[in-house]
Amino acid sequence: MGKTGFIIAAAGLGALSACGNSTPPMPDAASPIATGPKLPMDRPAASVCAALRPARWLPGTGMAEAGARLRTVAIQYKQEVRHVESYASFRTKMRCLMEDHAVPLMQPGLPMLVVFNEDIGLMTLATGSRGAAVRAQANSPARSPAGDGAPAGILAALGALNGAYAPQIAAAQALLGPIDPRKQVFVGATDTLARAYSHTFSDIARDYGVYAVASNNQPRYRASRDAAEIAVFKDPDLANVEEVYIATSAIVTNQTDLWGPVDVHPGAPAGEKNLLFRNDKVPLTDIEKTLLALDEGPTTGEAARANAAGHVVAGFRLGFATSLPAFQWGSDFGQPPPADPCANVSSSYMACMNALGVDVVVQAEANPGRWASNVAGGWQPMEWMHSTWRTVADPYARFLYNICPHLVGNLLDLPFDGQSVIAKRGGRAIPQHYVGNTEFVAGTDLEPYRAYVGDKPELIALAPWVTPDAPRAQLLDTGSKLSPGSNDALENDYLETAVWADLLPRSTP
Repeated sequence: MGKTGFIIAAAGLGALSACGNSTPPMPDAASPIATGPKLPMDRPAASVCAALRPARWLPGTGMAEAGARLRTVAIQYKQEVRHVESYASFRTKMRCLMEDHAVPLMQPGLPMLVVFNEDIGLMTLATGSRGAAVRAQANSPARSPAGDGAPAGILAALGALNGAYAPQIAAAQALLGPIDPRKQVFVGATDTLARAYSHTFSDIARDYGVYAVASNNQPRYRASRDAAEIAVFKDPDLANVEEVYIATSAIVTNQTDLWGPVDVHPGAPAGEKNLLFRNDKVPLTDIEKTLLALDEGPTTGEAARANAAGHVVAGFRLGFATSLPAFQWGSDFGQPPPADPCANVSSSYMACMNALGVDVVVQAEANPGRWASNVAGGWQPMEWMHSTWRTVADPYARFLYNICPHLVGNLLDLPFDGQSVIAKRGGRAIPQHYVGNTEFVAGTDLEPYRAYVGDKPELIALAPWVTPDAPRAQLLDTGSKLSPGSNDALENDYLETAVWADLLPRSTP
């Protein structure tokens, strides 16, 4: 979950897991390119997609370029519980995002990369009858009994889900040994997560002929056709299934996945046959470590370097910095990077990716907090420049692009908000800025952030916020009204949209 975090006392939820991340990284290889973007047979009707849009919705905005090698679309999705009533409802909404924001931009012969946000699969834990109580909670005053100042609603939902998945959690513990109670539901619900998340985005990449990026908290899994395992792990809402998906370890990472348009692993389980690369987030936020007890990606050695090096698509090396890692430079803006930036990527993840030759930083976001707010680094949209804009403006970096889609929408008592952006080194767009970034406030904003003030031509595609820019005090008030439990007309009225851009290769001297 995002960059912003807060320490949570998780008394009664068990001790920290001692598990590390021992899964070897997937090998790097040239990505297969099929015939290019296409229209699949299984397309939701335009009327269906229109009905699934939130009240505040805009078509995507972006920039076309002559000579482009790759067209990328970053989708700013507004999460709503109605989209996870069933596997079919989630699949339909995700395909509607494609129909609304990617299909109109498809061009024969031009590969397309569609980037969905961090944690897009998180709400699928509430799929079906086992998630009915949590979905009801999300539409009641119990969604946020203390506003967004404490995670009482989240803790209650986790308790309900632990009860709903109790048989599968017990079976997973029998197979894998003790599991930290804070993350056991992710292990027990592996079949749900694989069906809802992995299958959905794997199919989107294959069916639409695109490269697709999405993110979720889940363990690695295997497929089983054993009758006894099907009886234990299958979703009770599904009458007949040929196979179920079972966690292969109790390690649960915040993983960002890249799927391609054609299958490359015929022996892999469904959802992973066209999986090209998996990145495990490192470092993790306080929420991820303390509330959910997720497992961090590798911090040192060859595994850390492979995790940070990413994967080549259409001639661009894509590196994945899922929120907090995108802020870990190891030095201030305009200052030299550490001598050995890959020695420990927890503190210099961006510098390590830069040293490994990454061209495009894919920064999937699920920022758990108000966008218009003051955080430890000062005004949050100003602090965000330390990741997205710095990627393409720091003189010690060689990155060409930053692609940053935000998750928006309240999840019980956690607000998620932000402005999605695509940034380009040497960009010549009409200069733009995040809301509230036209001034530097001494004593609030960190001194190194002075370079981040004002309009920037490198921000070539920027989603608007729910209101036009205004004085920070007014923006703070709007952020408060949007947040969980405000009971204002603006509560949870976030914007769903997209930004897009054509990517050009690095110029040769």
